[in-house]
This record gives sequence, structure tokens and C-alpha cells, in this order.
Amino acid sequence: MNREIQDILSIQEDFVKGIKRKDFSFIKQIFTEDVWINCYMTGKGCGYEAVKRLLHYPGPKPAYVKQTVENRVTRYEKNQAQQSFHMLMLYTLTGEDGQFHFMHYGGTFILSYKKINKQWKISRILYDLCWLEGNSYWVKDWKMIDFHMPKRHKQIIDCKKDGVSHVIPVCHYERTDQEQIEETLFHYSWVIDTEDYELFRQIALSDVVVEDGYHGKMFKGVQNWTDFLTLLNTREPCLHHTYRINEIQINENRAVGKMSRIEPNRIGSKTIGNHNYFMDWFTLDYIVDLVKVSGVWKLKRINFMKNLRSIPAYLT
Repeated sequence: MNREIQDILSIQEDFVKGIKRKDFSFIKQIFTEDVWINCYMTGKGCGYEAVKRLLHYPGPKPAYVKQTVENRVTRYEKNQAQQSFHMLMLYTLTGEDGQFHFMHYGGTFILSYKKINKQWKISRILYDLCWLEGNSYWVKDWKMIDFHMPKRHKQIIDCKKDGVSHVIPVCHYERTDQEQIEETLFHYSWVIDTEDYELFRQIALSDVVVEDGYHGKMFKGVQNWTDFLTLLNTREPCLHHTYRINEIQINENRAVGKMSRIEPNRIGSKTIGNHNYFMDWFTLDYIVDLVKVSGVWKLKRINFMKNLRSIPAYLT
């Protein structure tokens, strides 16, 4: 992995740990002094204190906190970098009567970085809340999503202004095939959630085939699939496709990616308790065929099907 990317990922790791532990004692080390933040639930502001205030979890002290970070895409050019990722948070508490309580939510982050005195620092934070389940009274002062809306709610993140591939269209540094394919798979998620169809035309063959095992449909060609995605987005205030890549097999200019959709709000919320709060909840399995065209990995065939299951996750 590129050394600059490694340094950026190290900063991101400190950032998400700070959210999980409610501890930003190291804030001056990873943020610029004039860092700007715009968070869907809590508002916007500038500077260290604004970051601590707007990223603060206001609920009671939890017994356990589970954090899941996926869909990470990172690029840099000279002294700027852009990164997107999904973060899912779960807070649990057992009452005096032994009753289990929980609250969990998921959303998308965009982090912008600047390199100052040879050190990468976060200069801008954007966060869109995409779903929330459980005891929402714990976060009663947050701005919530209006799920009665027939169409996507107004988001903080603008896919064409803030998306990694739009801010930094070309990578001028060497990347492995594995890294490029991982990025392409996560770009696919970005396309579904944001309707960034310009990006889809870049990462997919014009005659791409999508076998949708969830809706029982098959789509041939970019336009047919994007027309269907537009229809999906008219029915939902927000989509949030979080993926975990399980395996990538590469054979010269062809590759197969296998990944699963993590969706705790779909099935976890219905069954969660003391016996299984630590599980990761999956709803779909994907097999994605890719081909390398003029040095660029592109989606050729996407097949996904239902597979509801849970797998133990490690709590740290």
C-alpha cells in the first residue's frame, strides 16, 4: 500500500476511535485548526470545539459500544486527500429490571485532508445520517430523518462535489489490482446510494448485466440499471448499502469479487438482545465479475441474492 495512503488511514483510524470512545484528547494531532464540520444530526461549525460538540454521543453511558467501518475509498493528490466510508454504531444498556435496551444508527462520512508540514490532517468533515433504530430517546435532540418523505431527504453530502472520484479523478500513484478492485466495488455502493450515474458509467461496461436476486429481475446495460435505481430512490428517503468484501480472485485481466451486505437495521433490530448484540447482520451476497480494460477494472456482471444470516463480530 502507498505510504501516503497508509498515513491517511492511520488518521482515519484515530478519528473513528475518538467517536467510539468519546475521546478527542488528541484532537490537535489529527485536525487542522480551522477544521470545518457539517453533521446532519447536530449542525455545523468550525474549529476543535465544534468537532467535539457535534460528534458527541449524548446518550447514557453504554454497557457496550460496537462500531463497524466499511466501504472505505481514499485518494490523494499532492497535498490534498479525499475519503468516504460508512460507519455503523450500536450502543447497548441493560436496565435495573434486566431489560435490554439499544440504539444503533448508520451513515456516510466524507473526510477531506490537507498535508501541512509533512503531516496529514483532517480539514473538513461531512456526515449524513442514513438510518436509526432502537431507543431514539437517547438522542432526542438530534435531527432525525423524516421517513414519511416519498423521496430522498436533503443530504449534507453532494455526490458530485464531495465524492472521492470527483474531487480526485485520477490517481497518479501506483496501486495494486486488489486495491483498484476494492475501490470499484465500493464505488458501486456509492452509485446506488447517491445516484451518481456519471461514476457508474466510468466503472461499468456499457453492456453490464445486473442479476437482482432480491427483486427477481435482470437488467442489461447501464441505462436499464440506473433507471431502476432512480425508481428505488423515489421510494426511499435514504439508501445505505454497506458492504464487506470477503474475497477477490484475480486471473490476469479478469477478476471475481465476493462481498456481503451488512444491514443490521433490516434484521438485527427485530431480534437483538443480550444474547446476540455482538453479531454482524447480513442480508445479501454478491458475486461480481470484473474485467480490466485499458488498465482500468470495470464491472461486467453483478449477481446478488438473499442470504439472511448473522456472524459474531469482535468487540474492542
